[in-house]
Amino acid sequence: MAGVASPVPWAPWRLWRSPYLWLATIHLLGDIVVVLTCGVAMLVAVIVAIIGWPLGYAGVRLSVRATDFAYMLTGWERSRAEITRGQELQALYPPEVTGSGGADATASVIDPTLWRQLLYYVLLLPLAMVWIAAIVVAWSVPPVLMGLPLYFSKFAAAQAQLGPFVIDTMTKASIAAVIGALFLLVVTPWMMRTASALDGQLARVFLSRSMNKALAERVTQLLTSRQKVVDSAESERRRMERDLHDGAQQRLVSLAMTLGRAKNRLEDRDPAVRVLIDEAHSEALQAIAEIRDLTRGLHPPVLTDRGLDAAISAVAARSPVPVRVTVEVYPRPSLTIEAIAYFIVTEALTNVAKHSEAAEVDVRVTRNGNRLRIEVDDNGKGGADFAAGTGLQGLHDRVAGVDGWLDVDSPPGGGTLLTAVVPCE
Repeated sequence: MAGVASPVPWAPWRLWRSPYLWLATIHLLGDIVVVLTCGVAMLVAVIVAIIGWPLGYAGVRLSVRATDFAYMLTGWERSRAEITRGQELQALYPPEVTGSGGADATASVIDPTLWRQLLYYVLLLPLAMVWIAAIVVAWSVPPVLMGLPLYFSKFAAAQAQLGPFVIDTMTKASIAAVIGALFLLVVTPWMMRTASALDGQLARVFLSRSMNKALAERVTQLLTSRQKVVDSAESERRRMERDLHDGAQQRLVSLAMTLGRAKNRLEDRDPAVRVLIDEAHSEALQAIAEIRDLTRGLHPPVLTDRGLDAAISAVAARSPVPVRVTVEVYPRPSLTIEAIAYFIVTEALTNVAKHSEAAEVDVRVTRNGNRLRIEVDDNGKGGADFAAGTGLQGLHDRVAGVDGWLDVDSPPGGGTLLTAVVPCE
């Protein structure tokens, strides 16, 4: 966040313990040095970039390097603001290198951010002179006034001239000393704080990305990161499904076949052993069925091979409640979105079978542009609730993970309509 550090404390007992007052003064004094060093170096870098632009290969590289140097100078200035003022400025970056020399050099020279940085130093020059004058007034005038009672009487005329005012008595000198002390206590920190805030505002405008742009970039990064996480999780599910299907399930099938052959060869020669083999064979078949159900729950192969229509139709065929399926999805969305739609329908049909007492269910999956709409409508007893532990909250969280939304309309006795909309490309 680009901002200026907290103001100098007003309270006298806190003022002289605050490092900000001194750091702000040091920063403002350093502005003139920065202008005469980094500002001049920035100007030279821009001139070199312009001169090198039309000079062929070597000139192109010179332009790009000069631009990089200019951004490095700006980085130093941002670091100075952070150290002395506590001001965090969003970093500026040069144009991305495309590999085309001429295009990179052109982008470097016409980069508006580069010219913004140069303009910062141009504007900082007159401001730095103002800051020096302000520092002299803020830190020199109060001590002079506070010391008047000690030395004004030593002047030849036993008086001091302060603009239109003549200090020729101890009373006047004492009043001037009090004014000087109040100036040092109140006006000096106010001047330093105001000057530092204006200096920080100049840096924020010219040396930092705008807050809206920074936030937009951050949102884009978070969306990309979240999509990668979702895709990675879905890819991991598919990998687990393949491993179970091609590994453990195949071994169990081989074991069941071996046990079947052993049972056939044994015939009735040893009934006790045959009973054991029968039990082992039954357990193997049961394990195969459970693994098959588990792999379907992770990611059914038919979904990858044939898409939503075939996968949802297969789920509907196994449902104890009659299901009408309508799937109009073209072109196919990504595998991640297909998996989310599939599991929404699967969970909804499971809830219908367990809780709704419905006689029939309609499943509709349609694509409209870049939105996939899933509807599961039953004529059961209704009353579905996110807090009832029926898996609806999990579906809601999964849909929200891809910027979608899920709604359940389930009045008591009026059936249930589950609607989910997820983005797809």
